[in-house]
Amino acid sequence: MRIGIIGIGSLTLELAIRSARAGYKITLHNPRGNSLVGEVTAKMGSNATLGSLEKAAAADIILLFLAKDDLECVLKKLPEMSGKIILHTSSLIFDPHSLLSGITHAMTYKITASLLPEAHIVKLFNPIDLKADSKCTAHTNREEIFFIADHKASGNCTRNFLKTLNFTPIDLTGRLHLQNTAMKLKPVMRPRRGPFS
Repeated sequence: MRIGIIGIGSLTLELAIRSARAGYKITLHNPRGNSLVGEVTAKMGSNATLGSLEKAAAADIILLFLAKDDLECVLKKLPEMSGKIILHTSSLIFDPHSLLSGITHAMTYKITASLLPEAHIVKLFNPIDLKADSKCTAHTNREEIFFIADHKASGNCTRNFLKTLNFTPIDLTGRLHLQNTAMKLKPVMRPRRGPFS
């Protein structure tokens, strides 16, 4: 399986390193200039190469991390993306369980989904725990990573891919649907009538 990486952030870089170690062929493209990541790519070994936007987009799974200012311009340059699995990464999330609706309605995620309606966009995010008594998950063997997928097959593919990278993938799709349903069913509270109304 080939992995394309478009845009370099802490999570896409970590995924690239793990993918190269796991034996996947990686093509990295940084819209702000490949020279910025050339040295890092060289350290990943023969499985990782720098390439054009088109070559990265031709992969089986695409990992996407773009600043909002670059997002629309870059996405409009992509070739036909129907049926492609795009893992839309984000910055760190401090409490993924309570921020579900905020995650899925994040601006860059919404723009990506609207510009690539035929692709399967999976929201992928890496939590960080700031509790003083907790151990840093980066030093454990299997680090948790969260995702939300509206397409079942792309969710399964994402889960399997992340497992091969030694992550523990946690699918929050069902929790999101339950939360959204509960919010829709919640009755609207009407103000009480006062004595003079």
